[in-house]
Amino acid sequence: MSLRLYSLLLLIALLVACQPDAPPAVGPTVIPFPTMTPGQVLRGPLPTVPAGGSISASGLSNPATAVALANRPTATPDYAACPPPAQGSLLPAPDNGRQMVVDIDTFLSAGGSPLTLETDLRDRWNALGSGGVRADLDLTGEGVADVVASFETPDEGGMLVIFTCSDGRYVMRYQYTSDGDAPRLAQVGDMNYDNRPELMFSSQHCEAPDVCGYRTQLVTWRGDLGRFVSLLSGEIESERVPVVTDMDSDEVGEIVVQFESAGNAATGPLRTGVSIYDWNGAAYVQSVTQLDPPRFRIQVIQAADRALNRLNAQEAVPLYQLALESPSLEPWLNDEGPILQSYALYRLLLGYAYMADERAVEIYQRIVDSFPDGETAPVYVPLATAFWNAFQVTNNLRSACQEAKEFITTRPEAVDLLNRYGSRSPAYSDSTVCPF
Repeated sequence: MSLRLYSLLLLIALLVACQPDAPPAVGPTVIPFPTMTPGQVLRGPLPTVPAGGSISASGLSNPATAVALANRPTATPDYAACPPPAQGSLLPAPDNGRQMVVDIDTFLSAGGSPLTLETDLRDRWNALGSGGVRADLDLTGEGVADVVASFETPDEGGMLVIFTCSDGRYVMRYQYTSDGDAPRLAQVGDMNYDNRPELMFSSQHCEAPDVCGYRTQLVTWRGDLGRFVSLLSGEIESERVPVVTDMDSDEVGEIVVQFESAGNAATGPLRTGVSIYDWNGAAYVQSVTQLDPPRFRIQVIQAADRALNRLNAQEAVPLYQLALESPSLEPWLNDEGPILQSYALYRLLLGYAYMADERAVEIYQRIVDSFPDGETAPVYVPLATAFWNAFQVTNNLRSACQEAKEFITTRPEAVDLLNRYGSRSPAYSDSTVCPF
């Protein structure tokens, strides 16, 4: 090989060795889309895909672009889908709720005014009561106001009906019937931050003239189902209409039920406090119930009775002791002092006997010492003696309770004295007075 050829080959090798490495293939930078707030849904038209081709992703790489696309204005509502306004009035009042709904539908579909509907419900049918008519609510999200009518019926109690308009007439989409008065709207709006309005309404019902409460329902429109659905597992029963407020500042409204009444002669003593229903993503569920401390002695005893009847003596015994010793507890009935004292001691005796606690002997002796006169002693003193004597012989709680129940058949006031505390208090029988 000549020197010139060798030099040329060496030069070529050096030039090749000095070439830089080829740059690796670089894909498009992925820009993460911002995480959506729980409960939010972005709705909007997607860009049209060209025929035979695919849409470029470059226009969607910017989150602001995607949000802008999702928030394009919707089409102008077709108000021609509703019947044109016309003069008219309701027909004479029918004698049943079903025909009332038909007549209202006919009236609206003929172009009747919601304002006239409310006037006629009040003046012609005498059926408005605590209800009313709203025609400013777009509950279905179609851009046209729906009509919500609440009134009283002759045969079914209160009724709430929602009408929507389409194809030139009104159609009933929802009907609720209550055995109370005409439902009243308590809240309208987007409570759970899902871009759909909810409708909460309450109906008053009375067990007696002075014992009234409210039943509350919550509904929303489900476009995918084409109907209104309830967002509660069951009606909320409360003393007053619940309120909606954002208790935890999460932009989702909670349903707050206040218990403010201490009770009356018909209900008996009631616990005050608050109960909160929160949104779990699918429905509103009772999440927090916080009751104030019991005010009346019988309330503590009733709580202890519930625990002991579940055979939870560890919970019941301190409650009986509290009922016997706390000076802050008030009487509910004027004559209950010695009666409840003897009853609480009797139940404390049962609790210690169930626990095989030797303090049962001390409690029985306390019963005897506290009420030495057998003629004037409350009925729970001889009841405690009947139970204790049988238990000493058999050492069997079931047998001892059988003796106690036989005693109650001769002294039924042992049950009757406990059933004097109103309709909201527990109902007692011989089996609950001695639960073993």
